[in-house]
Amino acid sequence: MVEFKIQLEESVVQQFGYKEVESYVQDFVNKLLLKAAAQDVLEDLKTIDLQNDKEWQTARHLAWEQEKHKYVVSE
Repeated sequence: MVEFKIQLEESVVQQFGYKEVESYVQDFVNKLLLKAAAQDVLEDLKTIDLQNDKEWQTARHLAWEQEKHKYVVSE
């Protein structure tokens, strides 16, 4: 694990409180981890051919059959 030291104006900590600043920093780290995961997924999507994936087509069809009652479809 790597430790970061962040310098903040004391007035910021006084204005928001130590716990809220700590919570904000933790939220930022969580969002950063989520962005990293999203980038990994986007990289993986470049190598996946969903149009020719039979399992994906079946799952898509079943999902549509399950949810289509929520939408108005004109034929």
